Amino acid sequence: MEAPECPVCLQSYDGECTVPRVLTCGHTACEECLTNLPKKFPNTIRCPACTVLVKFPPQGPSALPKNIDLLRLFPSISQIKIEPRRNSKKSVEFFTRSWSDDFYATWKDRILLHDAVSLENREKESSDFASSSRLRGCLRDDSKVSLLRVASFELDDCDSVLKYSYVQRMLSFLWGMSEEERDELDTIISVKQRGVSKVYGLWGDLKNGVLYLVGEKLTAFSWEEFDSLTEDDTSRLAIVGMQICEALLNLHKDGVITGFLSVSCVMFDEFENAYVDLIELMETGRYVYRIIAEESSSFNKPVGVSEMGMTLVGLLQKGIFMSSEVLLELLKEHNMLIKKASSKSLVSYSSDVWPVCFLLIKLLLGKRFSEELIESVHCMDAKGCEEGIEGLLVLYTGITEKLSLESELQGKFKSIVEILRQCCCLDPQARPVLTDLWKCVRELVMNPRFSSMVGLHKSISGKRKEFCLALSELCRLVEVGSKELGEELPGMKNGGEVEEGKVDIDFVGRLSEGLVKSKDIRGHQDSVTGLAIGGGFLFSSSFDKTILMWSLKDLSHVHTFRGHQDKVMALIHIEGAEPVCVSGDGGGGIFVWSTTFPLEEQPLRKWYEPKDWRYTGIHALAYSEYGHVYSGSGDNTIKAWSLQDGSLVCTMSGHKSVVSTLVVLNGVLYSGSWDGTIRLWSLSDHSLLTVLGEETPGIVRSILSLAADDQTLVAAYQNGDIQKWRDETLMKSTQIQSGAILSVAVNGKWLFTGGWDKTINVQELSGDEISLDCTHVGSIPGSSVITSLLYWEGKLFAGFADTTIKGNLGRLKRNIQDFTSMNYWVVRDYYRLVESVNSLEPQIQSLSDEQLKAKTAEFRERLSQGESLADMQAEAFAVVREAAKRTIGMRHFDVQIIGGGVLHDGSIAEMKTGEGKTLVSTLAAYLNALTGEGVHVVTVNDYLAQRDAEWMGRVHRFLGLSVGLIQRGMKAEERKFNYCCDITYTNNSELGFDYLRDNLTSNREQLVMRWPKPFHFAIVDEVDSVLIDEGRNPLLISGEASENAARYPVAAKVAELLVKDIHYKAELKENSVELTEEGISLAEMALETGDLWDENDPWARFVMNALKAKEFYKRDVQYIVRNGKALIINELTGRVEEKRRWSEGVHQAVEAKEGLEIQADSIVVAQITYQSLFKLYPKLSGMTGTAKTEEKEFLKMFQIPVIEVPTNLSNIRIDLPIQAFATARGKWEHVRREVEDMFGQGRPVLVGTTSVENSEYLSELLKEWGIPHNVLNARPKYAAREADFIAQAGRKYAITISTNMAGRGTDIILGGNPKMLAREIIEDSILLYLTSEVLADNIDDNELSQKVLSKIKVGPSSLALLARASLMAKYVGKSESKSWTRKKAKSVVTESLEKSQTMDPMELQNLVNNQSEMYPLGPAIALAYLSVLKDCEAHCLLEGSEVKRLGGLHVIGTSLHESRRIDNQLRGRAGRQGDPGSTRFMISLQDEMFQKFNFDTEWAVRLISKITNDEDLPIEGDTIVKQLLALQINAEKYFFGIRKSLVEFDEVLEVQRKHVYDLRQLLLTGDNESCSQHIFQYMQAVVDEIVVGNSNPQKHPRYWSLAKLLKEFVAISGNLLDDSFSGITERTVLHSLENLHETSSIDMEDLYLPHLPKPPNAFRGIRRKNSSLRRWLDICSDDLTGSGRYRTSINLLRKFLGDYLIASYLNAVQESGFDDGYIKEIERAVLLKTLDCFWRDHLVNMDKLSSAVNVRSFAHRNPLEEYKIDGCRFFISMLSATRRLTIESILQYWSSPLESQELFRS
Repeated sequence: MEAPECPVCLQSYDGECTVPRVLTCGHTACEECLTNLPKKFPNTIRCPACTVLVKFPPQGPSALPKNIDLLRLFPSISQIKIEPRRNSKKSVEFFTRSWSDDFYATWKDRILLHDAVSLENREKESSDFASSSRLRGCLRDDSKVSLLRVASFELDDCDSVLKYSYVQRMLSFLWGMSEEERDELDTIISVKQRGVSKVYGLWGDLKNGVLYLVGEKLTAFSWEEFDSLTEDDTSRLAIVGMQICEALLNLHKDGVITGFLSVSCVMFDEFENAYVDLIELMETGRYVYRIIAEESSSFNKPVGVSEMGMTLVGLLQKGIFMSSEVLLELLKEHNMLIKKASSKSLVSYSSDVWPVCFLLIKLLLGKRFSEELIESVHCMDAKGCEEGIEGLLVLYTGITEKLSLESELQGKFKSIVEILRQCCCLDPQARPVLTDLWKCVRELVMNPRFSSMVGLHKSISGKRKEFCLALSELCRLVEVGSKELGEELPGMKNGGEVEEGKVDIDFVGRLSEGLVKSKDIRGHQDSVTGLAIGGGFLFSSSFDKTILMWSLKDLSHVHTFRGHQDKVMALIHIEGAEPVCVSGDGGGGIFVWSTTFPLEEQPLRKWYEPKDWRYTGIHALAYSEYGHVYSGSGDNTIKAWSLQDGSLVCTMSGHKSVVSTLVVLNGVLYSGSWDGTIRLWSLSDHSLLTVLGEETPGIVRSILSLAADDQTLVAAYQNGDIQKWRDETLMKSTQIQSGAILSVAVNGKWLFTGGWDKTINVQELSGDEISLDCTHVGSIPGSSVITSLLYWEGKLFAGFADTTIKGNLGRLKRNIQDFTSMNYWVVRDYYRLVESVNSLEPQIQSLSDEQLKAKTAEFRERLSQGESLADMQAEAFAVVREAAKRTIGMRHFDVQIIGGGVLHDGSIAEMKTGEGKTLVSTLAAYLNALTGEGVHVVTVNDYLAQRDAEWMGRVHRFLGLSVGLIQRGMKAEERKFNYCCDITYTNNSELGFDYLRDNLTSNREQLVMRWPKPFHFAIVDEVDSVLIDEGRNPLLISGEASENAARYPVAAKVAELLVKDIHYKAELKENSVELTEEGISLAEMALETGDLWDENDPWARFVMNALKAKEFYKRDVQYIVRNGKALIINELTGRVEEKRRWSEGVHQAVEAKEGLEIQADSIVVAQITYQSLFKLYPKLSGMTGTAKTEEKEFLKMFQIPVIEVPTNLSNIRIDLPIQAFATARGKWEHVRREVEDMFGQGRPVLVGTTSVENSEYLSELLKEWGIPHNVLNARPKYAAREADFIAQAGRKYAITISTNMAGRGTDIILGGNPKMLAREIIEDSILLYLTSEVLADNIDDNELSQKVLSKIKVGPSSLALLARASLMAKYVGKSESKSWTRKKAKSVVTESLEKSQTMDPMELQNLVNNQSEMYPLGPAIALAYLSVLKDCEAHCLLEGSEVKRLGGLHVIGTSLHESRRIDNQLRGRAGRQGDPGSTRFMISLQDEMFQKFNFDTEWAVRLISKITNDEDLPIEGDTIVKQLLALQINAEKYFFGIRKSLVEFDEVLEVQRKHVYDLRQLLLTGDNESCSQHIFQYMQAVVDEIVVGNSNPQKHPRYWSLAKLLKEFVAISGNLLDDSFSGITERTVLHSLENLHETSSIDMEDLYLPHLPKPPNAFRGIRRKNSSLRRWLDICSDDLTGSGRYRTSINLLRKFLGDYLIASYLNAVQESGFDDGYIKEIERAVLLKTLDCFWRDHLVNMDKLSSAVNVRSFAHRNPLEEYKIDGCRFFISMLSATRRLTIESILQYWSSPLESQELFRS
């Protein structure tokens, strides 16, 4: 007899260490465990054995009685070895039994220990049918095992003292399985027969939450051994067949019918005995089920013989042989056959004969088997066959007949074929059994006198309940409804099924679209009040005093229960030996109805509650396992009744109003009342356990409905609120409906509510023990008020007030995006990388600094030896993580490791604001920099590039990598040095312009990038801003053209005369203007010209630009004026872009409008878009907080996916509804009021505006009301302190007004940024002593919010260190006479602060104390900074906690942007890293976006005025706001179209640009010989154009244009050929060609034509002769000449003239006497200059072409196609002109030596 033990710690009772104490429920637990059990409520504890809440004495467990009787049962208990008690603070495994003792006894020994199995790897086991459910492993004795995935269970992340034990979790899961599934598992595990592989039991993988069936691993079957059987080998085959038959017969003893077989199911042991592998059998069964399910979904209807043949062929091709009756059942189950009659009885033990026969024949025939068998199925004549059983049998019979004709099967195997034919018989009695087949096979080996197997089959019957493995639930555990679902999710039960019912893939999609189908059930005459399910029936009650009974199969009416005299208000169904339905009515009557057939008209029992003047009837019913029916009544009480006789057991009082709802769960009765409280009652003694909902006194919200499952209790209220509780703790309270919620249902993750709003709302619950989230999935509209809801096995039933019931509302599922989303699976896959990095962390932490630095050299050595970056990714990430922790004190979170992996894989990582994107970049940058090819980290401005290079660069420098920085104003030498570094930080514009400038330089020494491979890998920060927002603005390098500068001021004066809508029309959306007839006349009169479009005196372009500057380009919106210049403001970032100018004369028109000096017109010299620039990277990645909405654009343009990286902490930001105003005045007033309100609370506020003008308008408004604030916009006085303002925008009382996204890249930390605060204190104390230069920011101190911000309390030690540093600064300043600029002084401070981060404080102190330096200013500043930083951190932490308590940062958006993504970026400023926060957008119908897109807002203005009676009041209604948001979506589509068009047009130019720039770099960086080869190629190409253009291969040379040919040839050579070709005429050339045509042979090495000059002998040497020969081969192989009789003559003429020209050039160069280096420089200069000249002209022509082709759309021609065609023609002409001018220039140079220097300079 086993010793009694504690159900929690499983320690045996001993009366001393483990003392049993008896709880009031009768169960026992030890004292220590009872002490550690969680106590949710005073004097109450949950029993670990029965989970019932019971009374617990305040004195503790010692006050409970000892279970002495239990100890006395075991007199030898003292001899039991007691394990020493562990520290009580450690986790105690919690073991509670919610199952029967028989179940525990059956299954406890079938669960393997948690450490019994070790997985070899996570690879799939090699199998023809293996899925993700199959793994390999080994036991403790190293014996190999196969693991079959049975299901998944929830992972245990609980950190409490009590944790469920491993056995408890496994048994709980098994207890939750259906009885049929458990019986099948029991049968499989119980099989211990010879010839069948062993099944050891069940094992749970706690790490991944998977339950496996563990079986013996044997050697796989080898097909090749049976491919060529001889006559002597038949005995071997027969022995294998006998062993298979014996194994199946042994399975039959345990009641297992396989129904199918495959070669992969047969295994061998070490003695080559054949075994049937049960694990492989079940895996194959799952594969078959999946195949048929997929076929059924594709056919979607009953199928005929041809379709069944396709299914059968699919199985045969995989080597799976399935009995006809088993396949028939599977096809019928998936509705692929017409169900004429039940054929279940056909599946019997004989169903295993057919598969074995086919397996043996397969082994005999070998490869020929599958081909001929499949051919027989395809050729089968099935005409006349009906759909169903007959059609299937036609297929099987035909296959058998085909096999019977095989010659090999007519000998010894004839008997096997005969049995095979008999198996196709429809009559099960006529089929052979497996023993018959065993005898036939045995006869192939010997002829015995008797068979030991006779009678074996008869002994099987009655031993065990039989089941067919192919039709079992075990083969359905893996969901196969979706092809994408390859692996079950953790937490899903039974391999893919939701906890109740199977997954319906389409339900959520239909739900979101309102297309969920249902069936209306009608029968009641009044409102439906209740629903219940039991015994395969649906029961419904109604105010019509009846209960209706419906069949769940087809929802047909079965019976009506009548007898109530009042309205039936509550209904339940009770399962049991005698299933009954209990109903309660408004008169207090409780009726019990029998639901067994035959159904009775009268109730079994009925009784009535006593009534008084308050009584309103029975409102709720519930039932407990104790046999009590509970009624919630209108007299505020709950009564317990005996179900057997209707006697009153007890009355529970305490509610102050009607008890409206009851729920029984886990031994507790939950009662909800109109008084707004929920009371918990013990079912064992009916005592009150606790009361929920009393936290809000004075607020009464009636509870109308309760629902509960094992995890969650949900209460629904009359005001539309729901409250969710877990373990009696309120998790969340939200309002989800506008009216009363009359009914609520919950099942696992799904929550359903219905009520007065006539809509069923579906919510998805998610979260953990700490938090609970509720996500709206969709809604189902109803025709009337929803009065009752019932969720059962994945189906939803709803009762309505209009007498109807809607049934079969679809099966619910996990949100399809949960497991079909690529992002889910990709992120899940990256967690393997996280695990690898985390496993390496202890090893890396143990390294010293020197060892850690040496890792870089080690990685590079491993790369050189053939390892890839992927091989060392995890280790490199671990190294970077440790280096970051040591250098900058930051350790990468797990989600940041995922982000680094995403970047390394060339994807875009979407990480929310505050998640540390800057730190993430170090991982991928370091790993890719190991190759030595350079990594570019691209930011959006110089400040962020410098910050990241200094901040993150410390990590890379520590690890031995060089870090470069590109900034505006750097010289070429600095840029070149920084680009050569391992990692280079730059901004997007500097990178683009450096690339363009490198392709304009004429000297290789001026190249700054890594040529010839300047691009390797780039990480683009804020990638959406760079590639999407900036995508509409190409990068341009312009050259000056001084003409027409005087026209712009005149045109500006004319524009002032013209009046909008009279003289011209302006289209804001298109940025276009159009002059009217009146406008044209007035302009021509003012300009005294007869035609604005006169080519000789063109004024139209200048007038149009002046009008554009007047209408579209507003000062302080699109530009600002600074130092006499018009500087562009980036509309997306709010920053000034000094280098940028508008093209096509627009910038000059703006300068003329403002009266500024007109800068020269510009012509495009080089241009490129950001899209084209970043496509040059072989590997590109990016980071941003908002990219998912633009994923399609990223995929289309760059083939880069967007991966959403999970947040480290959940986002709790509150996004308030958008407020819409009719006027801008009302909007700004409400913005001011909201800022004032938040300022009064002390909350920090960030207000986002769209322009400088708007930010300053709001600033003036706040000044009038005395609200201190900071302004951040493009004006220099504000922009200089951008980072400071944004960093401190999270402090208490801080009000910040910012233009769109200014300060992006700097986090807003609640309470302030301590590092920047400390730096500010240091600079204020030090700079005034080091420099006399004053910061000219002109910022009024009265408008700054600093005056209300709390002062930093600097400690005494910090003050002393500050004083010492200030004193040293004072002495240093005196010695330097304060000659330092402010910039230099700040750089000294910056260097000192960097020292504080890299040096130890003791080392700094030693430097200060060292007398070697007179004034150690740097170390003194560093020490003072470290001390002040500690004070600032303490202050910011305290203030941050206060700000969080107030609600965090509040963000106000004052206008919708043209993209939702930009709005989301502004919202993302609040709620970083799990902080609280809120956002609100206030928009007016007078905002620029609505005007720009010509949105008719008059109706909205009238509607708002009608609703509010005031244009200045806002509305938050969905009607208007949704339409305004729809306009924003239209704007997104419009700008996407612009970007798409720009990219498509630029793709044409991109190909041409690549060709030109590649050629340019080849000329610049190539050797001298390459320039000469280009000259020779150009000469030959020019000659080819001349000859081909003046000849015809199909005509005699006399018809050629020989005179023109000769003239053009002599013209290109300048004076070089004057002497040799002076006497050559057209007749001479013709006579030479005629003689050439008659010549039979020609010497190509010394080619010359008769009567023509002989070329100079310049082709001396092998290299030049090879060059000449290659040119001849090229001439012969090209298609320039065309086909014809005289093709050869033309080719010879091309070769002769080309040779003559090249030889003459070489001869002239040689005679010049110049050295070879000078000659090559001249060639390179001419080549580059000519190419640049024509490329510049080509860009101008292409720009004009892009505008011109749009007109062709009126002729129904595609502008893009026209642009491609004409652009290609332009490019070919450009290349031809380039070659000709190059040759003319180079020949002219050498023919006129005296003019050489002048030509070179020109």
